[in-house]
Amino acid sequence: MKKTLLYGAVAVALIAPLTTLAAEFRTGEQPAVLASENIAGDVYLFGPSVTSAGTVAGDLVAGGGNVTISGNVGIDVAAGGGNVTISGNVGDDARVGGGNVVILGKVGGDVIVGGGQVNIGGAGVGGDVLMGAGTVRIDAPIAGSLKVGGGSIYINAPITGAVTIFKANKVTLGPSAIIYGDLSYEAKGELTKEDGAEVRGEVKYTPLVKKQAVSPGLIFGIISAWVIGKFLVILVCALIVGLLLRRYTTEVVTRATARPLVELGRGFLVLVALPIVSVVLMITVLGIPFGILGIIGLIALMLFTCIVAPIIIGSVVWRYFSPDDLEISWKTILLGVFVFQLLGFVPFIGWLVQAIISLIAIGVIASIKWEMLQGWR
Repeated sequence: MKKTLLYGAVAVALIAPLTTLAAEFRTGEQPAVLASENIAGDVYLFGPSVTSAGTVAGDLVAGGGNVTISGNVGIDVAAGGGNVTISGNVGDDARVGGGNVVILGKVGGDVIVGGGQVNIGGAGVGGDVLMGAGTVRIDAPIAGSLKVGGGSIYINAPITGAVTIFKANKVTLGPSAIIYGDLSYEAKGELTKEDGAEVRGEVKYTPLVKKQAVSPGLIFGIISAWVIGKFLVILVCALIVGLLLRRYTTEVVTRATARPLVELGRGFLVLVALPIVSVVLMITVLGIPFGILGIIGLIALMLFTCIVAPIIIGSVVWRYFSPDDLEISWKTILLGVFVFQLLGFVPFIGWLVQAIISLIAIGVIASIKWEMLQGWR
């Protein structure tokens, strides 16, 4: 259970466009797709050290401390972790977030990257590139346009489309850089062009104006008020739901701990299917009321999940340190809200744990609701 909670699969903004009908989920200490494997569908890998060396014909979604993708992927890649390396070819789009990101394979579609340090090399990108990072180095050709924001940006490859650079400290064009479209950049100083670099379109430079600094005390005060206010609101709501609906929350925690992977998958499907079905219904005349109810239901589900998820994690953590059986009390609820909020300050792993707990909660809530509806028929 602990490993499931720590390393379960979540696709956030990076994997929102991905849906699956048949997929393989692999978790553990070192989940992998072996070099000898050829998988026809989608693959989800989550763990401390993730490796995909085989061929995946569908989408690949991976998350962990270290993610290495050396095998080819037929459609999209969505990956997040401390260190992410993609040396295999990607048929369509790549969406990556991490502390250190290296892309060396051929990407047929677009690339969206966010990280501390990003390097793009190899055969190049067939579509557009959108990225934000502290340090950026591009050594691979880009067939589309480039939009990038970061501290230090080094471009050393041909780019067919326009290049737009936001709020950079330093911009450098290497000897192999050829920008066929327009170049628009906002930086502290004008760019550095090494011998051989070319810009064949128009160049527009906007000096990065230093804004008046906001008082650190004011920033700290605003952040503190937000954190404390959010904690108190969730705590009060969790206490009301947990203590007044004790039988319900006990059933939720019991199901979540008994079969976390099942509820995780159910929660993911609900989160993907509900908005799609609601939008489809809203397109039709007769289905508009049901589509609106679906959107309202989705919003209500997300809000209720913010209350239930801390109750689940509080009971799990309490039982781990206590020899007693499953318990739901003000102590476990307070502990759960505190731990859940604390996870939000832990990059990557903390966010993944928050998301996996939330998906499990959604799965359990949907399961209980469905059983209630079946009983009303």
